Parts: sequence; C-alpha cells; structure tokens
Amino acid sequence: MLMIQRIQTLFLLLSSIFYLSYWLFGLEWYLEGFNVIINLPFLSDRKISIILNSLIFITTYIPLITSILCFISILYFKNRKRQLFLSKIAFCLSFLMCMNTVWFFYFSLNYLVSLMPSMTMEILLYLAIINPFICSFLIYLSIRFIKRDSELVRSLNRIR
Repeated sequence: MLMIQRIQTLFLLLSSIFYLSYWLFGLEWYLEGFNVIINLPFLSDRKISIILNSLIFITTYIPLITSILCFISILYFKNRKRQLFLSKIAFCLSFLMCMNTVWFFYFSLNYLVSLMPSMTMEILLYLAIINPFICSFLIYLSIRFIKRDSELVRSLNRIR
C-alpha cells in the first residue's frame, strides 16, 4: 500500500506549496511591514528594538522551514511515526506563524494596503493574511489522516 496516493500527501503538498509561495513572494512586503512596526512610538525602546530585530530574523524563515518540513514529511510515507513527528513540528511552526500574522497585520495592514499598486496585489495581501490559517488547517488534517492510517494498519496486524 503506497502512501503517495493518500489524501494526507495532498494536504502536505498544498501546505508546502502555499508556504513556499508565501515566503518567496511575500518576503519583500513582510520586511516593509516590519519597518512600520519598528518605527511605532511605543516600541522605540532599545531592548524592545533588539527583540523585534530577532523576531524579524526568526519569523522571516518560519514559512520556508515549514514548507521544507511538509515536503520532507511527504517523503517519509513509509515511516508513519517519523512522518507524524515532522508534521507535528510543521503544525507547531504554522501555529506560531498564525499568531505572528495576527500581530503583524494588526500594526501594518493599513500601511501595506496603501502601498499596493493594484487591486490584484491588495487581494493577494488579504490572501497572505489567511494563508497561515489555511496551511495550519491542512497540516492538522494531514496529521489526522496519518494517525487514521496508522491505526488502520495496527488493526490489520491485530487481526492476523
């Protein structure tokens, strides 16, 4: 029984593609939005500025790391335990990205909307807001289906 044909592969592949496109096409706008956040008056303290710069560095690469983890998880279709472990790590990172997205767009949405050159880009910005939530849901579904497959195989082994 090949896991490549299973639905969790589709969920992980979509999540990987969505996060990779989120990172490739949104990085410039992400850094632009963080410039707005850093210049907020109540975040002008030096210690907070160091924390924000660290946060920028870390959260810049979370979508790329999550995308890679989802793709590697697909390749471990024969080892469900490892696939489940990698998917859970990807889900945790995706959840962190969801929290970061809420925080980030709360402060920078109006500025970024004013920078958008066309209505299409504005729609893509709004899609970027919901992208981490969609990806988290897809990764969650893949975890559920991996567990279901694992339980199915265990039950078949008990019958023998």
